[in-house]
Amino acid sequence: MRQEKTLSVNYLIDETLTVIPTKIFYVQLEDDELKDIHYEFSLGNQHFVSKASDVTELAIMNLQKVLPKNIKIASCQSCRYGNFCPYGDNDNEVFCLKDVEVFNKNDVCQIFSIGTDLEKRRRHLLDFCQNYKSISPKEYY
Repeated sequence: MRQEKTLSVNYLIDETLTVIPTKIFYVQLEDDELKDIHYEFSLGNQHFVSKASDVTELAIMNLQKVLPKNIKIASCQSCRYGNFCPYGDNDNEVFCLKDVEVFNKNDVCQIFSIGTDLEKRRRHLLDFCQNYKSISPKEYY
């Protein structure tokens, strides 16, 4: 059955943080898995609609692709501290490593291998906190 929810999503518009109600549309299967996920929101006289995906991560990336260059989604998925589990992850799951020095991929693997506070670090992709720092392609993170 097709469902709809309204989420409060953080966006950086010309580097200014703004919360905009954003609708998520999806089909929920019997096993609680989501498919045909897409996002929509309006800003002024513009309406943005993402291409649908069966993976939340890709649906969010599809939304970013339809936005103008001055609008960026600010969330755990786009934060330099957000990391996916290198051994496989669940849909709509990322882990916050803001209090850990990470120098390379082996450091990330070590954190997940020993299970350091993973439950405390677990976030949804569109979650946001005041420690948000966007990923910079010019800097190592």
